[in-house]
Amino acid sequence: LQRKGISKTFNTIVSPSWKSGFLVLEHQRPSSAWRPVALILLTLCLVLLIGLAALGLVFFQFYQLSNTQQDSILQKEEKLGNLSRQLQSLRSQNRKLAETLHHVAEKLCRELYNKTGEHRCSPCPEKWKWHGDKCYQFYKESKSWQGCEYFCIAENSTMLKINTQEVLEFAMPQSYSEFFYSYWTGLSRNGSGKAWLWMDGTPYSSELFELMIDLTSLRSRDCVTILNGKAFSKDCRELRRCACEKAAATVKVQSLHEPLSRRWR
Repeated sequence: LQRKGISKTFNTIVSPSWKSGFLVLEHQRPSSAWRPVALILLTLCLVLLIGLAALGLVFFQFYQLSNTQQDSILQKEEKLGNLSRQLQSLRSQNRKLAETLHHVAEKLCRELYNKTGEHRCSPCPEKWKWHGDKCYQFYKESKSWQGCEYFCIAENSTMLKINTQEVLEFAMPQSYSEFFYSYWTGLSRNGSGKAWLWMDGTPYSSELFELMIDLTSLRSRDCVTILNGKAFSKDCRELRRCACEKAAATVKVQSLHEPLSRRWR
């Protein structure tokens, strides 16, 4: 029975046949139900291949577009960098040209001012004296030292400061007077034995000019005046004339062509 079962089972798998004296085992053909499945799988593979090809094409086109845009961006960045450098160069040239123009205008204006003593191009207010980069005014009104301080502040200025040889040579001749009218300066001290300081805190330099101090006086002499080319310590409450200074304005080229009456209008 077992042999018959085995033989029967074997017969269901293969069927022997003799061809040209050889035993050939023929497999039974697969069931026709697998054919649609195989066809579907093949179709899916083809669809996937087509999808991959389309995706690859899209990726390639995107890659080319990306490279093109990147090259365009690099070119624009290079152009922008060149324009930026050109702009900086033009600004530098413009700044140098403006400085040269200002220097020439100031030199010309100073020559005209020195010849006439007053000119429409002067960077100082009317009746103020232009010297160096400052404007100076020596008023005839007599006030205490503190009164002159407030008076100069009201004129948008400060009290006279003599801290350079150039200013010294300019200011001292202004103090010559037949009637001994001296001018308060911004030099003072906070009591006997204290340091002499200008209003901005700069210390007094004895190498620049000598300060005449009356040691015999019983009154405090903590403020400094100038008279006939010399500096004296005086009582701050005494009435003296005021000397003020302020920074000069910028000389403008167009001011050389403006009428004098228009400038002070």
